[in-house]
Amino acid sequence: MISIEQITELLNKEFPSWGQFSLSPISGGLTNQNLLIENSSGEKFVARLPGENTELFGIDRQREYEISRVAWEIGIAPEPIAFLVDREILITRFIQAESIDTTDSVSIQLVAKLLKQLHSAPTVSGEFHLPSVINDYIETANRYEVVHPPQLHEALDFSEKIIDSCARYPRTFVPCHNDLIAANFLQNNDQIYLLDWEYAGMGDPFVDLGNCAANFCMDDATCFIFMESYLGRRPSENDISQLHLLRVLSDLREALWSYVQVGVSSLDVDFNAYGIKHLNRFLLNCKSDNFTACIQSLAD
Repeated sequence: MISIEQITELLNKEFPSWGQFSLSPISGGLTNQNLLIENSSGEKFVARLPGENTELFGIDRQREYEISRVAWEIGIAPEPIAFLVDREILITRFIQAESIDTTDSVSIQLVAKLLKQLHSAPTVSGEFHLPSVINDYIETANRYEVVHPPQLHEALDFSEKIIDSCARYPRTFVPCHNDLIAANFLQNNDQIYLLDWEYAGMGDPFVDLGNCAANFCMDDATCFIFMESYLGRRPSENDISQLHLLRVLSDLREALWSYVQVGVSSLDVDFNAYGIKHLNRFLLNCKSDNFTACIQSLAD
């Protein structure tokens, strides 16, 4: 990891007009480090330092910068100020805002409208195809000799059912974020901002919606409000079924992401326990009556 002294030297060269500036760590995040910058004029920025081995997760830092610029241009993300190519450091303008309340129905509706705006944006580079991501994570973990839990075979059978069921309906590829955890949202009154575009690319909008529903722990009633706000109409049974199935599948992706981390991460985090938690939740949801009803709904 680059030192504070090296960061200071880089920033002095890149932004000589800043004069004196301070750097302080921002808490949160597992794979990256964020630093708050405040210059002599009182302006605030965030420097995002990439973690080690993040390319193994399909992350392209140049693409992250390009897509974050698109997101800023459509008004849903902080302004990217610069990308220091040699060190892959992204500098964005600091946004004074609060963490989002994932239990607030008004915030849920604002998030839905933000995602609709994102999914209507111009084409961006890169692709996030969830079935391919799942396979890539398994292959990468195997390459690092990670032993997957025995229930993975059963989980992949359920995953195939989900993918096959959703494939009965036309899939569209649009700009997606693909990492919609609550910590990546900030809210300032009625304005929502979305951060951290490292997994972004062209993808299935229902994968994005399902990922958000899973990470926000939405219940059925909240999912209905979420989809109604996103679609601008009452969601159909098929809309809700696709959302639910891809919400469930989001947990498998999270579990397999964690097993790659088991193989490559030097962080003091129990990624194996994290993976088991998400894998077990995936299997529990796949064995529910609701899951069976959603599969049947898309088959009819």
